[in-house]
Amino acid sequence: MSYTATPAAPGLPPADPLGQVLGLRPARRFGLAFGAAVLAALAAATLLPPPAAPPPLRLADALRPAEDRLTAGLERAAAARPDDPAALRRLAEQLRASHRPQQLAAVLERLHALTGEPAALREAMGLRSESGDAAAARAALERLSALGATTDQEALRLAALRMEAGDAAGAFAGLLAALGRSPTPELALRAMQAAARLPDPARAMRPMGDLLAQVAPDLMEALRRVLMGDGRPDLALYLLEGLPAEDQASPRIALALAEAEARAGWAGGALARLMALRATEGLPPGGGALLIDLALREGQVEEAFAVAALLPSESWPAALPMRLHEAARTARDATLFRRIDPASLAARPDAAAVAALARGDRAAARRYAQQAVEQPPASVEGARGVAAVLRELGLDQAAHDRLRREVQAPDPAPLTIRLFAELAALPARRAAALPLLERHRGSGPIAGEAWLRLALAEDRLDDVARFLAGGGTASAAALAETLTLAAQRRAPGVADAAAAALRALPELPEGWTAEEVAVTAALARPLGAGSLTGALNLLGWTGEVAAADRVVRLLAAAPEVASAGAMLGAGQHPAVPRLLRGAEARDEAGTARLALVAVLAPAAAAPLLAARAESEPARFGPALVLARLRGEGVAAGEAALRDLLPGLDRAQREQALFLVLAAAPQDSQAMLRRLSDATLGAGWQARYEALLARQGRRAELLAALRTRASQADAAERQAIAARMIELGDPEGAGAVLRASAEEIR
Repeated sequence: MSYTATPAAPGLPPADPLGQVLGLRPARRFGLAFGAAVLAALAAATLLPPPAAPPPLRLADALRPAEDRLTAGLERAAAARPDDPAALRRLAEQLRASHRPQQLAAVLERLHALTGEPAALREAMGLRSESGDAAAARAALERLSALGATTDQEALRLAALRMEAGDAAGAFAGLLAALGRSPTPELALRAMQAAARLPDPARAMRPMGDLLAQVAPDLMEALRRVLMGDGRPDLALYLLEGLPAEDQASPRIALALAEAEARAGWAGGALARLMALRATEGLPPGGGALLIDLALREGQVEEAFAVAALLPSESWPAALPMRLHEAARTARDATLFRRIDPASLAARPDAAAVAALARGDRAAARRYAQQAVEQPPASVEGARGVAAVLRELGLDQAAHDRLRREVQAPDPAPLTIRLFAELAALPARRAAALPLLERHRGSGPIAGEAWLRLALAEDRLDDVARFLAGGGTASAAALAETLTLAAQRRAPGVADAAAAALRALPELPEGWTAEEVAVTAALARPLGAGSLTGALNLLGWTGEVAAADRVVRLLAAAPEVASAGAMLGAGQHPAVPRLLRGAEARDEAGTARLALVAVLAPAAAAPLLAARAESEPARFGPALVLARLRGEGVAAGEAALRDLLPGLDRAQREQALFLVLAAAPQDSQAMLRRLSDATLGAGWQARYEALLARQGRRAELLAALRTRASQADAAERQAIAARMIELGDPEGAGAVLRASAEEIR
């Protein structure tokens, strides 16, 4: 069989041009082509980077199939024996070793459900938390708490979570349980804070007191002291009320209960407790002084004198002699001091002098007072009492001159400086004494306080602010008095300096807290929504009745309280119901609260004001009218005013109308002026404006002048404009004059 060659396709090059050109045989041509390809490949290899080494075989990857098989086998074993904790533990160990947290957490939760072991649940909680599953971690924490197995830190964390969710009751319950297992100060403090957020803290604090008395009585006493120092004597009282009755009857605990009751506003209950203790077990140290204080507060003067007669001189509080003297004078009973022998107080010449003078023994009073000048008392109250006795005996000028010579010496004794300052406190002596006291004011707190009191009396507020801001010192009580006075006088520089000096002390005066210092300093400035909120917040939580009294008085006297309260919507503040309850008391503190609530929540205060106005119309009638105007409108206010005026004499009617005019809302001013015209006749505006000027009520005076200008002739408007310029209102004066000029044109 013969084959013929197939011709090449037209237009294509020959299949083997090189072989055809060189005339080589096919085998030879293949060898040459192969060699050329090898050489090309070698050349290309020299131009390329070396190839990467293949990845090493990881041990985990190599073992993963084996681990998976082992895990699967353990899972099947655990599923086959669901009640076998050992199978779950083997599975958990395998998952832990193979780093599978999610599966491990689930197995640990199953193990806990089977065995109740806290350790498994705690490990699962940590795994859930690390993976970001907060809900599952919280559920585990709640379960640990229910089992009573939380650590201290876990209990604190859970309490914080519950407080954030608004569950104060749950937070307290968890902390109380933890406190029973581990009574630590931190748990106790957090439990107290949770209890304070409850509607009725007593229901929480009493069980806590019972628990701590059993497991940690020293911690309970420490917590009581903290509460008393933090302005929560009410919580301290509830804590002690959790003790068994026999413990409460012991003299030490009974005194602690009485101290808490007295500071929380239950002076009557505290007095009854101490009187019962005196009749049975006897009073412990400090009990007599407290009983006397409470008896004087509650008007039981004879009981106060009976106890004071038995009290050793060293146990007499510094202020007691003058308090007894004032009580006897108020009672108009000169026989009360016959129970007290001045000779029994000979170790305290200042107290003996007051007692002797009160008994009418002027010779003994002179003798003891002269001893006190030789050896000045160690307290401000004692120095004040000696100065009062010397003035009564007509010996104060001689004592003043003698002590002045001593104070002029280079280094006088601090107590001598203090007694001299008390003798120099009369208006005619203060100005001359201040430069001398100023020389020594930097020598220590006693001398600094002596100068401070006289400088305040002389109204040298800028000097006082510089003294305190420059590091001047005084007692804690004097600094607190200075701060309160600065708030009353609206002297922010003095208030800020006094507040800073108080904060620098190791301890605040009894009954004061850092919060009250801040609130009082803020009230030295015109009242706004922020400072009113701060004050109301303090009134809402403090259990210290004296602190609340101080803040209430400052707020009630603030001229901006009505406008700030309206801006804030203060009638809805949680402190208002508490203020209303306090306003029911018909004493000075209750009246101050009633005055404040009448401005903040007039509709709520109206029933109390109406009840008080029935017996004292001149005193409470104007406040009732204002409450009706603010809370119910002009018509209701006018009706209340028309009901009030006929029962008052002319002077009382004028005073009532002026009080209402000065504080009434603007929309009621026209009605009030018409009624004033009809009731008081011509000329009442001038008397009203004079009253406002005497009281320093500039804003109300300017408003009254603008109102009168709208009804005056040109000459009277000129006089009104001149008066407005004197008061620092040139723009208002210009408006009055422009209105007058326009009428002339």
